[in-house]
Amino acid sequence: MNNIKSGEDAKSFIASAEKEIESLKERLFELYLLYTLSKNLNMSVQADDFFEKTINLLKDSLKIEKFCFMLIDEGCNELKVWKTNSTTYETTKNITFKIGEGIPGVVAQSGESILIQDVSKDSRFLHHKGKIPDISSFLSIPLKLTDNRIIGVLNLYKKEANAFRESDKILFEAVAHNIAQTIERARLYEKAQKEAMFDDMITLYTRRYFLESCNREYSKAKRYGDVFSVIMADIDYFKYFNDTYGHILGDEILKKLASILKSNVRQADIVSRYGGEEFAILLPGTDTDGATLTAEKLRSVIEKELTMEIGGGKIEKITITAGISTYPHDGKTIEEILAISDKFLYAGKESGRNMIVNMALYEKSMKINEKRLTSRYKTTIKVARGINRIQSIEIKTKDDGWKICTIKDISKNGFKGVLEHKTEVDNTYKCKAVGDSEVCNPDTFSIRIAHAEKIHHNRYQIGVEITEANDTWKKIYTLLTH
Repeated sequence: MNNIKSGEDAKSFIASAEKEIESLKERLFELYLLYTLSKNLNMSVQADDFFEKTINLLKDSLKIEKFCFMLIDEGCNELKVWKTNSTTYETTKNITFKIGEGIPGVVAQSGESILIQDVSKDSRFLHHKGKIPDISSFLSIPLKLTDNRIIGVLNLYKKEANAFRESDKILFEAVAHNIAQTIERARLYEKAQKEAMFDDMITLYTRRYFLESCNREYSKAKRYGDVFSVIMADIDYFKYFNDTYGHILGDEILKKLASILKSNVRQADIVSRYGGEEFAILLPGTDTDGATLTAEKLRSVIEKELTMEIGGGKIEKITITAGISTYPHDGKTIEEILAISDKFLYAGKESGRNMIVNMALYEKSMKINEKRLTSRYKTTIKVARGINRIQSIEIKTKDDGWKICTIKDISKNGFKGVLEHKTEVDNTYKCKAVGDSEVCNPDTFSIRIAHAEKIHHNRYQIGVEITEANDTWKKIYTLLTH
């Protein structure tokens, strides 16, 4: 009997020792995970970067497939979804909880974790307001800083009941604490970055911050299949205002325009000064139609409200032209999106300014221009051959006297051509038509350079708008087209 009892005691001792060893292994593994997480997160200063590392830990090491980070919006004192696993994001992205509402709200209010082994038996659980029905086990942990301030909650859930152990709370609370510290550090970093990337004069973000925001939005849109749009806007004839009335008035225009832009977009939209008198706006989660409505609203408000009193009762109205592009419809990369919106902006300036251009409007404009150019091809030949007694149209330059302009296209308001001389956009020049008899009126007329592009060494393609002596141009136009 003593031998039997001794054998049973030995087995019991071995089983107990094995259990302790397994428990010790689990603790060592948990400590290793926490060390690895802490090491990785300490190297992260941007939220998107550390979020990717956290996803890998939750999925690969802790076998958590469904999770949701909710952060407290201090403006409205509500929990809002910040990040989730990819399959849950679309259904949960607009969910909010008031502090004290549902399990997440209670956790954010009390600062204490809550583990529910069977949510069907707890009336506080709201299935994320009906958006995630297939949950049985639920663990909600506060995102708590070292000073005990709560910035949000981490929610973990599984389909099976009793899927979490009580001891899991200790591990996940440590994980959540590391994550909370990293979120706060990322926030402080981004705040410092914003302050460093702010145009003090007009209180808008700089080009650098805008581009970084575009890259973050691009990563998010690519991951979740979302969209975003970019508006590139430019002040019409800004050089004219600066040169005519001085840079003090030009700066005042920039400040007033910046104020209007900020007041007429959403809080999440990024408004920046892209360079000079050009502005760029990032619209997260906005398609082409939404961006077009926003841009048209801005254009209309600016046209109505942005006026400058010059003196002597003279009032100058300020307008903008803007181009719109949308990911992924108009481009697959940030570079393509920005290039397309800039292209549409340029097209709007070429077509008369004070307008909004998106892909649909651009394609429509191209068809119209193609038809118009086809009907005017013969006019170009007539000028070249001297028919109608007009041999050439010449532009007076400041340094080299009169220069012949090869005409490519004309309209009632101006013409396009090629000139062997560099001209500046928005500058005005004298112009005349040269003929072989008195049939052609030699009177001069004034033009403004609306567009200038270098196409070869010392050769420039220009777009010209008639500004004065319009009657002279009307006669020339009639001679060329009839």
